Amino acid sequence: MRYILVMKDLKLLCVGDAFIARRIGVYGGEPDVAPLFKRIKDADVSFINVEIAIHSFEGYPIGEGKYDAYGQADPIVADDLKEIGFDICSCANNHAMDYSEGGLRATIGNLDRVGIAHSGSGMNLAEAREPAFLDTPQGVVSLVSASTWNLGFAGQQRNNLPGRPGVNPLHLERVYHLKPEQWEQFKGIVKALDHGADIFVNEPKFIRFPDRETKFMRGEETRREYVPKKADIDGNLRALKDARSLSDWAFFSLHDHYTGVYAPKGYRNLDLPPDEVRDFAHKVIDAGADAYLGHGPHVMRGIEVYKGKPIFYSLGNFVFQSTLIRRQPADLFDLWGMTEEKSTVELYEKREAPPAVFFDDPSYWESFVAEVDYAEGKFKEIHLIPIVLDYDPKKPLSEQRTTAGVPRLAKGKQAKKIIEDLTRLSHLYGTEVDYKDGVGVITPKQG
Repeated sequence: MRYILVMKDLKLLCVGDAFIARRIGVYGGEPDVAPLFKRIKDADVSFINVEIAIHSFEGYPIGEGKYDAYGQADPIVADDLKEIGFDICSCANNHAMDYSEGGLRATIGNLDRVGIAHSGSGMNLAEAREPAFLDTPQGVVSLVSASTWNLGFAGQQRNNLPGRPGVNPLHLERVYHLKPEQWEQFKGIVKALDHGADIFVNEPKFIRFPDRETKFMRGEETRREYVPKKADIDGNLRALKDARSLSDWAFFSLHDHYTGVYAPKGYRNLDLPPDEVRDFAHKVIDAGADAYLGHGPHVMRGIEVYKGKPIFYSLGNFVFQSTLIRRQPADLFDLWGMTEEKSTVELYEKREAPPAVFFDDPSYWESFVAEVDYAEGKFKEIHLIPIVLDYDPKKPLSEQRTTAGVPRLAKGKQAKKIIEDLTRLSHLYGTEVDYKDGVGVITPKQG
């Protein structure tokens, strides 16, 4: 008997960062939310980056290395995401370990309880790097998730020691090249600070400053580069190839906060991923992924179609409720110079007072939902649905705190502007976006 492989169709819906603190399903009956939630439910697979720890404060604040708000959502939020229609998610991001191992265990437990497949975190590196699998009528879907943010990385287990709980890393080492005259000046500054004298002996070609994660070296020109850890590249691509072998559809998710440099005229560095991340995205497609799902900078980035497969360099924000979490640890109060006993609301009011990047820049509150249609195993079309996160920059956040950050369909001129912005960003990669009936459309180039 001869078996014939049948190439199936698939509708993938994907959204970006969900820094979610409260249930948003309660808005599902509203006219600018209901059609959005219907799209999520109607897709064969709906993906989201859960950039939050879902727990009842079982863990403790991680402390070292944190400089922003600690993410926490009550377990009911996991039920909410499932009811809205999300099937699979990434847990590899810079908030997954906000409440250490206890928070991570609770997050995994709550996602398992409601039946949302997840990848990117675990009790050791092997678990964190392991693909998630989702069974659908359109075939088995797999997901590998990683993060470049150096906080809470999982550790390898050995035969005589347990591994470290955390997220699956794609570690990027920062290397700064300095012109000869700048290199000599820099060496003098470091010596004057009496910093790292042993490093000069052990690594004469480099100076690690101000920490072990950052290198300075002499070069022909002054520039910055990120050097991915080879073991992380190899490990993630191996996990993806394994996932590809055990599934009909394979996807890779990367949470990356780093920005490009020397953006072309008319663009910000924030609009671009580092060259090294783009190179890795190409490797992911070469290894068999059907799409690369990027997120992290909380703004939209362009879309590339590489070898007939879509690369989303950043899906932007989907939910942004960073000032609705009812508790924040003492570390964050200290960071903001609030040493006296202050309330969490007082902390938020200080953080959001002008100038506050997240609350002043409209690009953090405008985004899109991507629907990717596959036919007979191949990418056929992408629909880009513009959304707004229900925030009015003309009003104080205190007057809209409970509703700000909730996704809604964009309308009229704002919808067109969002797609125009996404078109401009995608032009960096030679991708054409057509505006039709209020949404953006991308089709593969012929030939």
